Amino acid sequence: MTTDDAGSFGVAFPGQGNKRPAVIDALRTHRAHPLVAAFLDRFGDDPEALDLNDTTIAQPATYAAGIAAVQATYGERPAVPLVIGHSLGELTAAACAGVIDVWDGFRLAVRRGEVSREHGRPGVMVAIMGARGPAIEWLRRNAIARTGGVLEVAGFNGSRQTVLTGDRPTADAAKVLAGTMELLAEVLPIGGSFHSPLLADALPHWRTEVEAVPFARSRSVYVSTADAEVHEDPEEIRELLIRALLLPVRWIDAVHTVRAAGIHQLYDAGPGNGLTKLGRREGVVRFAPLPAPAKADRAEAAVEALT
Repeated sequence: MTTDDAGSFGVAFPGQGNKRPAVIDALRTHRAHPLVAAFLDRFGDDPEALDLNDTTIAQPATYAAGIAAVQATYGERPAVPLVIGHSLGELTAAACAGVIDVWDGFRLAVRRGEVSREHGRPGVMVAIMGARGPAIEWLRRNAIARTGGVLEVAGFNGSRQTVLTGDRPTADAAKVLAGTMELLAEVLPIGGSFHSPLLADALPHWRTEVEAVPFARSRSVYVSTADAEVHEDPEEIRELLIRALLLPVRWIDAVHTVRAAGIHQLYDAGPGNGLTKLGRREGVVRFAPLPAPAKADRAEAAVEALT
């Protein structure tokens, strides 16, 4: 499942670390969508009052808003040539591509947050900007040496942005070291140490949840950010969604895979424009917000060209 049509495109779905105003705006915009309505009915009707630092709320909010946005543009059964998701966004991408039912995906988004909080060890995530691999490893290893704690790479977002995840004392040590190295460090609004060994105890519970859901063959080219490869086998996608709880997000490698598949345009389904900002820094493919619904007919033609 590849395409070399320069006019083809994909849709990208973010993880939960979005700016609060963007999530609130997305929920308000799509509040009539059944998934968003179900989310608000469960967690509170006023988006402004939601605690979006609570991962058990932020994850289903991000999922529901992403599905609502893409369905508003491309219809209930989106005809999208390629999908890709960052962290939690892999779940949204799977639902968009028909690998899982959208309601099963919503329930998994809820449970992903719950099992991580209930069974994972506390931790934080911090983005380090302005350094490449060797400098990141120097910073990471020195922070661990100071505390004896856990600090792993959670995400390779770009050539000069890496996300680290671990216990708070070691993450705080990393922030201090980043300052001495003239690097920018930002703690992300994510309630947990995702993509690290601190969630190892949550993994069996997450596996039970994912294995209880039917998986089908993808309607779209599915690029996993757990291994930066294209996958068609639904059981392979299932296993990657399970393992992604601990594995780092290989975002920039996966974007190169998108380009190698012949896709030159990725639309950011949001909420917010975090993936667009990442993409524009790297310039591997073009990033833009989802097109207006009136332009969505191009999607069906693109998919027909693939089949």
